[in-house]
Amino acid sequence: MKITHISDFTKKLTKLSTDKNHQLYFRGHSNKAYKLIPTLYREHNPYYEFEHKLFKETIMSCPNDFVMCNNTLEVLVKMQHYGIPTRILDLTRNALVALYFCCISEKDSKQDGEVIVLRVPDNQICDYSSDKVTILSNLAKLSSEKIFYKIPSSFKDDDENQIKKFNEKYFGYLLHEIRQDKPHFFNIINPNHINKVYAVNVKLDNPRIVRQNGAFLIFGIDGDKSKCPSIDKDWVIKPNEEKIIIPSTSKKQLLKELEILGISKANLFPELDDYGDYIKEKYKK
Repeated sequence: MKITHISDFTKKLTKLSTDKNHQLYFRGHSNKAYKLIPTLYREHNPYYEFEHKLFKETIMSCPNDFVMCNNTLEVLVKMQHYGIPTRILDLTRNALVALYFCCISEKDSKQDGEVIVLRVPDNQICDYSSDKVTILSNLAKLSSEKIFYKIPSSFKDDDENQIKKFNEKYFGYLLHEIRQDKPHFFNIINPNHINKVYAVNVKLDNPRIVRQNGAFLIFGIDGDKSKCPSIDKDWVIKPNEEKIIIPSTSKKQLLKELEILGISKANLFPELDDYGDYIKEKYKK
């Protein structure tokens, strides 16, 4: 379905199928060809091999910006905020915010965009303090040589001794990093949790996250750092549904309508430097 006005968009949203065991999240792509993968793994310039260096050098270069970060996830969220490649992908619970991001890019102004609806099962949604999120976040601190694993065919999720031995064999470095966040963390990493993607409801302690009604996907690894797990296709679209396509010719009109509804750069980006860009654009001759 192609969207030319906000009214088209809201009509489409009312037809979405939902159920009580899922939550809806949205993401706007300014180019419909873009894939649902984090910046760390994008084909044109993958950064996964240097993830540990990006993480540590960013903190070393700008330590004052990370003083208030209490764990690795919060560091990744701030890195994402500043455009540094990470293994997290921004989402929103507000469909109009996703539509805004679909329309705002100057680079893709001549490309059709897409608003992606994600129906995430409750058992794949974590809060910011979840052990699963802590595990995946701390992958960021390790080089490719220090994090890899192979799950044997005989592996059983409910065998505690087997999990402990597996941790000792493969996850020693990872456990060390995790304990910087959670000192009493046990050897309980299930390898079948590492090769997953989880939705994360983060702490609302950032004005931008609050205004954008933000959330994230966090991506693990599949055996080693070169392999990024895929989002379950059942999250994205149902067989009887159309994609929500935003024609390039409609983007300017949609942005005007969104501003009337309070969705604009001034509202979504509360920092002074972003507001400065907005106000200059507004009064540019």
